[in-house]
Amino acid sequence: MDARSFSQGSSSHSGAVSPLPDRLTQGPALSTVSELPSSRGAERLSTGSYLGTPRQGGAGVQSTIRAVTPEIADVTLSGLEGAAGTTPLSVGSVPTSPRSMPAAPAGLPTRRQGVVFHDTFPGSLAGAPSSPPLRPPSFRPRTHTMDGALRQHLTPGIEARHRVGSFSSAASLSIADDHHRSPNAQSQLDSYKSADLQPSTASSLPKDKKSSGARSRLTKRPLSRPSSPLSSLPPSVDSLPLPIPTADANRVLLLMKNLCGRMRGEIEYQRDTDGPWYGGVGYIEEEKGSLMFDPGESGPFHVTLVSDLRGCRVVPVERPDRAYQCLEIISASPGGVLFIQPLVAEELDLWLAALLCWQQLRPAGAKLPVARPAEMKRRVSSPGLREQAAIIKVGKVMLWDKGTATSPRAIVKRPSTRDLRSSQTGWRRVSCILHDNGELKIMTENDVTVLSLIELSQLARPAIQQLDRSVLDEDFCLAIFPIYASTSTQLSIFRPIYISLESRVLFEVWFVLLRAFTIPDVYTLDPTNGGRVYEVTDLQEEPAGEIFRVEKTVSLRVTEAKIRHRSPTGEGVSTAERNGKASESDPTVGNYLAEVILDGEVRARTATKMDTNNPFWREDCEFLDLPASLPYLSVLLKRVDGNMDSFSHQLQATLGLAKTGNITEVLCGSVDIPLHQLDRGKDHEQWLQIWDDRQQSVGSMLVKVHHEELVVLLQENYQPLAELLHRFSSGLTALITEALPGRLRRVAEIFVNIFQVSGTAGEWIMNMVEEEIDGIGNQASLKKPRFSSRLRSSESIESISDREQIVRDLGKSLQGEANLLFRGNSLLTQALEFHMRRLGKDYLRETLASKINEISELETSCEVDPSKVHHSEDIQHNWKQLIQLTSELWDCIASSVDRLPPELRHILKYIRAVAEDRYGDFLRTVSYTSVSGFLFLRFLCPAILNPKLFGLLRDHPRPTAQRTLTLIAKSLQALANLSTIGKKETWMEPMNRFINAQRQSFKDFLDAVCAIPADRTKAPPPASYSTPIAILNRLSPLAREGFPSLPYLVDHARNYALLVKLWADAHPPSAGTSQVYEGDLLKFHTLCVDLHQRAMECFTRIESLRAAAAAAEVASQAGGAADDQLADVMDRISLG
Repeated sequence: MDARSFSQGSSSHSGAVSPLPDRLTQGPALSTVSELPSSRGAERLSTGSYLGTPRQGGAGVQSTIRAVTPEIADVTLSGLEGAAGTTPLSVGSVPTSPRSMPAAPAGLPTRRQGVVFHDTFPGSLAGAPSSPPLRPPSFRPRTHTMDGALRQHLTPGIEARHRVGSFSSAASLSIADDHHRSPNAQSQLDSYKSADLQPSTASSLPKDKKSSGARSRLTKRPLSRPSSPLSSLPPSVDSLPLPIPTADANRVLLLMKNLCGRMRGEIEYQRDTDGPWYGGVGYIEEEKGSLMFDPGESGPFHVTLVSDLRGCRVVPVERPDRAYQCLEIISASPGGVLFIQPLVAEELDLWLAALLCWQQLRPAGAKLPVARPAEMKRRVSSPGLREQAAIIKVGKVMLWDKGTATSPRAIVKRPSTRDLRSSQTGWRRVSCILHDNGELKIMTENDVTVLSLIELSQLARPAIQQLDRSVLDEDFCLAIFPIYASTSTQLSIFRPIYISLESRVLFEVWFVLLRAFTIPDVYTLDPTNGGRVYEVTDLQEEPAGEIFRVEKTVSLRVTEAKIRHRSPTGEGVSTAERNGKASESDPTVGNYLAEVILDGEVRARTATKMDTNNPFWREDCEFLDLPASLPYLSVLLKRVDGNMDSFSHQLQATLGLAKTGNITEVLCGSVDIPLHQLDRGKDHEQWLQIWDDRQQSVGSMLVKVHHEELVVLLQENYQPLAELLHRFSSGLTALITEALPGRLRRVAEIFVNIFQVSGTAGEWIMNMVEEEIDGIGNQASLKKPRFSSRLRSSESIESISDREQIVRDLGKSLQGEANLLFRGNSLLTQALEFHMRRLGKDYLRETLASKINEISELETSCEVDPSKVHHSEDIQHNWKQLIQLTSELWDCIASSVDRLPPELRHILKYIRAVAEDRYGDFLRTVSYTSVSGFLFLRFLCPAILNPKLFGLLRDHPRPTAQRTLTLIAKSLQALANLSTIGKKETWMEPMNRFINAQRQSFKDFLDAVCAIPADRTKAPPPASYSTPIAILNRLSPLAREGFPSLPYLVDHARNYALLVKLWADAHPPSAGTSQVYEGDLLKFHTLCVDLHQRAMECFTRIESLRAAAAAAEVASQAGGAADDQLADVMDRISLG
């Protein structure tokens, strides 16, 4: 077993890393750069290959999965199993995710990607205008990763609130006073210039030059949806054309974001493989994009090594004549090859990161890289990695094109989603090819140009996420974030990549396939080894101890904001405070939206609220499967300026259409949400200040935050609990719900998820239908009078008249009971409502979305309430239009029987049968009202009334349209109740004409819904699921932990862990003496207590490690402050 431990070791105040006995280190600590992530050792532990994919430098047996659409039986797995070993880590180590960067040199804390940091580059990096400027460190407080040993060392400094600016926002807050100029465009690339310099080191072994390749063809193809106007150029992908080998991908990624293409330091360079090496100071001229060289006194000053770095190719290579790696720079101009090597080995990553930023720029004339793809592949590929890899999935997808970047800074800082300032962004159709070794190839639509090669086996599993629809207005959008595993050895993606799929099924297939090749976060608590927490890196063998994973979730509700006017003194003053009432020229009134930023990227957006300084959104977003390190959460407030009528609900920017009305988004301020200060598992709702880029408050925002960490044990540990819950005849789920008051909706959702994965959700719901109607297990229903054969017996009632009276009273009672059937909130109604929304989401979109969108766009009023109708309105015309719209919407529903999911139709058919058997003798309409009580009351009518909640509209309808939809929903609900309307609201009586005319068609519709033949065979899954199911069978048991199920991507074990935690919180073991449990409920309680205690033991150990890390950090900062004071005193003495 390969593992890394999280132990509560000791660490010095300087933050040095304790020795790692099982990991080799490479070279000394980086001395020229502070506050940057450390480089890892040259040799890392073998992670095994749970997908049969050999790591770099290894050779694996070729897997035999059939290409494109493999059958389950055709899939075999054979691979190279890594060497076993464990690597304990101490408190002094430093993290970027739950996993630390191994063998980090002392004093070099690491940070997670995704946030801009300002670092000081002393030594060889300082002193030149083109070198990175000196900046004071500015770090935000963070809670630490699951091992306190893998903590982030915070540098004391002034907290700058403007650091919350998002790279992905249209107008990010200024991070620093960084005087940056865009590089000048050049007509063509210049060749290398030679210089007559004295060699410092000569190469002993000559090496053949690598030839340059021809440029690739670009073909313009029509797209299925609007795209960028520059369709003649390939889409811009924030990924390297080929993965670059590196000892620490996270470190290089952070360096790219900090350096932005700037670098200066002592280097040696060589033009030819058999030529001499020349020594001096190299630097990148940012304005011209040139690599310059200053040999000092040994030659001419400022020699140009590469006249234009745009579009060059940078590859780390091993040279037998050099002690460590050097960089091969292949110019975009023909024949240009250069080798450079920093004098300090630790600066190699800095030069690599800076040059990679220039590599991503297109050279003048939009020429493509000159290196042949095959040649580049040989340079950067490990043996056997890509050769003869079988294709398991091919598909045409839509890729979000971010447009052409014009500078290295734009490469790493520009918005990754919308940018209204650019007309180049938009969706582009591309081809995706997934190989069975985890290589994802993104190509142009005509399969000519390779845009990107992503090694999924280098990424952590949280790197694959679903992007909220509000960001790019796509329902099935998949995001690939640059979140690398601690065992990664290659860098490919450095900014998020967004891919849109056409349907839910295709989205789920690609989501599961991409996650299958990423590295999961699995840990083990070994009590025999001092209670250390290890990260499991060999997923082929199950280690000793308690194996678990930590699931982090963040939920956020953005409710409203109050924007204040800023006085000349800088203090925020509300309009009411200034004038006592709103001024017509109030500058704070505008169109406002909010963006949710998670780790530096836009993850959700609210709708735009018009003409207000108090926007009210009340929009929720939830982020699941996050890395174990605490994310950086903020909310940006933006004002949208321009002609909003032509903006068309923000679709121009989303679809890449030409801008109309000069729409711009102006950043007003940001809200920091300090997750590290909030208690986990609790709701926190409060007003937070909105700070602008000058650190002045411009208002406040009401937000509600909930974040929690959940320890999930292995799936097999929940098997006894699963067997108990799946005995539906015991009614255990109803007993559990009754014992958890106030948690009805949460418990219902958990149960639906659990039974959805096992394929028994329909059976469970139908069992509850019978319980609720017949009163099995319901103590309250036992007191109700029941009609049975005993009432017909002369032995039961002495008088015939008494018997008839009881029958009449019973009939009235049952009629009232039938009329109220399923009207209340119970486990059945909440579970079926959630189940209908999940299964019927596509049905609602196909049936109602088009018509509701049409109604939402109507400008005319359909108001028929005389008290609300304006004098100028014609109420008869409104009635005519309202009835027409109601009829059209009803026609959409009446013709949609075949689109209703069969599983829902079977449930509704069973509800009808049980209700007829119970109430049919006393109320003939119960066969219809029992079905409509679910289908209309809890599904169709709520969707019409609140289309945004059901995903039919992006935002709430305008007030006029909302009123029309309310009247339509009220009319259709009256039709579903088989009643008339107008008893309380007499002005609605004209609608009875429509209700009476459509009553028979309504009955025919419900008859057709329930006229589905009994199908004893389970419906087969979609054919597209065959490939991910085959891949799932290839995974080892540990790699399958947390793997989402198909359909609906449900994490089975996580839902059991949620249920256990809910029960244990409400019924702790200490309260066992006051609670009386019996039967299956007692067994359930016993299992939950045991599972919860095991989970809490793991979590308690994690918390103790975090506490130790925090204490060490405080001590380290205190020691650093004392050293600074002593240095100041010594400076004053020396100056005096």
